[in-house]
Amino acid sequence: MRKRQKKIRILPVLLALVMSLYGVHPLYAYAQEMGEGEQELPVYTESQDLSEEPAQESSEDSSQQPEATPDPYPPSYYMPVESNEIPGWPQGPQVQAESAVLMDVDYGVCLYEKNMHQKQYPASITKIMTALLTIENANLSDVVTFSENAVYGIEPESSHIGIDVGEQLTVEQCLYGLMLASANEVAMGLAEHVAGSVEAFVDKMNQRAAQLGCEDTHFVNPHGLHDENHYVTAYDMALIAREAYHNQTFLNIVTTIYYEIPPTNMEEETRYLLNHQKLLSDDEWYYTGCRGGKTGYTDQALNTLVTFAKKENRILVCVNLKTDGTPIYSDTTALLDYGFDNFKWKHSKKVHDIKAEAPLGCSQGFFQNWENAYWTQERSPGWVFLPKGISKKKLTQKKAMEPNAAGPWRIKTTFYYKDHYVGYSYQYENLLLKDLLH
Repeated sequence: MRKRQKKIRILPVLLALVMSLYGVHPLYAYAQEMGEGEQELPVYTESQDLSEEPAQESSEDSSQQPEATPDPYPPSYYMPVESNEIPGWPQGPQVQAESAVLMDVDYGVCLYEKNMHQKQYPASITKIMTALLTIENANLSDVVTFSENAVYGIEPESSHIGIDVGEQLTVEQCLYGLMLASANEVAMGLAEHVAGSVEAFVDKMNQRAAQLGCEDTHFVNPHGLHDENHYVTAYDMALIAREAYHNQTFLNIVTTIYYEIPPTNMEEETRYLLNHQKLLSDDEWYYTGCRGGKTGYTDQALNTLVTFAKKENRILVCVNLKTDGTPIYSDTTALLDYGFDNFKWKHSKKVHDIKAEAPLGCSQGFFQNWENAYWTQERSPGWVFLPKGISKKKLTQKKAMEPNAAGPWRIKTTFYYKDHYVGYSYQYENLLLKDLLH
């Protein structure tokens, strides 16, 4: 059988040689022998499965199609940015965080909003509230003695600075361990020192959050380790952060890059602490004007970050929640640049001609029977935040009379652009009744 196959294979070769002597191309002669409608059978190697049909060659068009490139961004990157939908508002950058907000620290104006009222797990940025409450309710020189619950009541592999049961640190040293090294056992120790128990401290956390206007926040621990009932929103976290920023002790701590805790009653070695906020201390991510903040991470929360920045007496706080990895730093940088580059701070006196005298009506005045009674007001400076290129004539304002804990009643003038809050100013009582002076 093999000899017959060899003879058959020799015939085309001999025919090709003969035809070439007469000037006929051998391929043409072989094609004529095979027939126009037939195709030569493929040649298989030993490694191929003969039971499979030969693969069809790609057409010219399909071979030119590029291969699909994996999307480098997560789905959260494409979530809508609500502030971009305000007519005439500067278009903010897309960020990978599921929730984000950029807020002015002094007046609480939101310059950038992305799912800012969506509940998220905060992780260790929880410690901003822990630090604030500690500073408000304890002396820096107080001594904290760490209990067994404080030391062993946290996840073994979570952030810590190796505190032992019975070890003593001052409140000031604890605050640096809390905010720079994100030590979870320190959060527990401070909670017990301030309130007597972790549970009582958590109650204080939730009460303080409510005082600051947080409506979608609930704390169950002082450190931020995962619990499904422990959550915040980007907006609420910004409210907490801006309150903390106004505390000078807190600001001194979060702007510190390096700190040493000397030997204690149970530790012979000095503890060296470095601030985890890369925008403050890291050469790769350093941001000019950064005023510290707080980092956070758990498997459920992913990366969370609060960052303060100051330029030309303008102070912003940026909150990013649920970002996977280091893009949280580049996204924060983009948001801060967006805020500083696209908005102008304008004195409220120059926005509108606010009259020094504001009629309030006798029903709100001290003498209810005087129909022509007016409170004569003295203006207090305020600021508004306008997108560059937007005329001050585009703003509207609302006035409201408010009690003033520091003295007489006051009128608050709130400014809006397209129903979006952009600032306020106050007018304070100067003289009681204008008509009594005539």
